[in-house]
Order: sequence, then structure tokens, then C-alpha cells
Amino acid sequence: MTASTLFDVLGSEWFCVTAVRGLGEANILARLGAVAPDPLPRYPIDGTAEHFGMGSWAVRIHCPAESGWAYVFDALPQMGVPFKEPVLKELSRGTEAVSVWKFLDGTTRVAHARDGEILALFDSWRFDPASGKEPDRLNRALERVGFFLDEPDDDFSDPAAALEAVESDFGLAVNPRDVTGPLPTVVVPVRAD
Repeated sequence: MTASTLFDVLGSEWFCVTAVRGLGEANILARLGAVAPDPLPRYPIDGTAEHFGMGSWAVRIHCPAESGWAYVFDALPQMGVPFKEPVLKELSRGTEAVSVWKFLDGTTRVAHARDGEILALFDSWRFDPASGKEPDRLNRALERVGFFLDEPDDDFSDPAAALEAVESDFGLAVNPRDVTGPLPTVVVPVRAD
């Protein structure tokens, strides 16, 4: 299995990341409906819970200009904020987004959305291919990295493989130093799931 840069940064505990094609920080903030002071507070990958509380919908935003993708990282990954349907739909309006959420051992979810519509959803707990209006692209990417095998390798990791699938298929790339360091952090107003 090829290494996932995102998995190397986010690790095997909880994480949630959504990548959105072609949007900058101002557009991400507007779509999230986040109101924040100027300049935006910046927090590293660890330590945001003490500033926002465990039930907060806080997210960290990374918009590397050269990549063509913006990244929204859940600051408290058990919440899955950028994976929530209303958030994912809003982020993908007029563009596309792909999201991976690892929130329990043995449970990794992947979603692909475009133009405000969820096209495909995958839940590793169910052992079934992705479902939805257009699941083929996501299923091909997941299959290439080892999902859907009767007997997966002993070292197979659902979250690492899911991140590898979206990184390779959607052309995602992050610099680990940029992601672990302080990033602009905002709280998303709570919305119905």
C-alpha cells in the first residue's frame, strides 16, 4: 500500500478532513457561515479542545495556493463537522468536495459531493461498496487501495487506505509541516444534521 501523506499527519485515532476544489479561505469561511475575529485565531493540530470545548464545531482551514484544493480539518474529530451533510453540501456548491471521517475503530466513512449534492457515501463498517447517485468513481478509488477484498491483507488499515484512495484519485497533496502547525481555526454555527 502506498503511503498517505494525510494519514501520516492525522494518525490512526480520530480525524475528519474535507478537501474542496478551487476555493480560497474567504469562500470557505463564507460557506461555513463562520464568524471570526480578524485576524483569525490559529491553532495546531493538537490542543484546540481546551480553547473551544469538546462539543464545539471548530474546524481548522488550510488553503495552499498551489494545490487547487482547500482543506477543512475537524479540530475535534469525533464531531465530524466537515462530513456533516449540510456542511458538505454547502462546501461543494459550484465545485466538488471529498471527505474522510474516521471516528471509531473499524469505522471510516468517505463521501464525494459535487454542486451541493452528495454523489457517493461509503462506510467501511458495512463492508459494502459506496452507494449514492454516482458511486463509481469512489468505488474504483477504494477498490484500487484494497477495499472490497474477501481477505484483506493483515496490515490493511481502513483509514489509511481511505485517505490514500482520495489522495490518489482526486490529486490531493499536503505538506505535513503546514498541516500540523497552527492553522486558521473557526467555529461553524451548529446546523441540523
